[in-house]
Amino acid sequence: MTRHAGREPAGPPPPAVRTREVRDRALLDLDDGPVTPSNRAELTAVAGLLNVLLASLVVSSLQHEQHALLVRAPADRTIAEFLYACADRDRAGARLLAARIRQLGFAADHDPQHLAGRSRVAFQTFPDGDLAGIVTQDLVGARILVQTLQEAVRWVGDDDPTTRRLLERLLEEKEAQAADLSAPCSAARRPPPATGDQGRATGHP
Repeated sequence: MTRHAGREPAGPPPPAVRTREVRDRALLDLDDGPVTPSNRAELTAVAGLLNVLLASLVVSSLQHEQHALLVRAPADRTIAEFLYACADRDRAGARLLAARIRQLGFAADHDPQHLAGRSRVAFQTFPDGDLAGIVTQDLVGARILVQTLQEAVRWVGDDDPTTRRLLERLLEEKEAQAADLSAPCSAARRPPPATGDQGRATGHP
């Protein structure tokens, strides 16, 4: 066999991918399902982290739903529809987290008495039509989740690649939500243009 110049000969495969050793390790603790000895994560801590994120997404989804109902002006209907879509995506993300918690051998905690206490997002409502307060709070919530997910991705690292990919997927969605909320937030917080006498420069009549 011709060796390529400058290339070192390949060594033996690592133990984790040697056929016999893979089979021997897979036979250990069959009740653990997809969790094998090659998963180096502290699973109890990972499950606790995922339950925190689950609670945060559930609270975020309820807040989006509540805020969408408060947007009454026909001109702002697109914002209400966007908030409904955010609520749906957050619920879908929470379901993915719950499924991963179950795969790791733990129970997802949906108890309403625990959700608000674990959530990183604080639920806040506003009077009807307070568009500035609504979109600002939703943008703040999205940014909180972006930061929390970024920290979670770094913490999990390579110890649990499946969980990390799930967190990265949720992070990408939250970053997109924050980007989409930035424009209406700026517009809603901008003071209305002055009209009539208020728009005229002061001076002699």
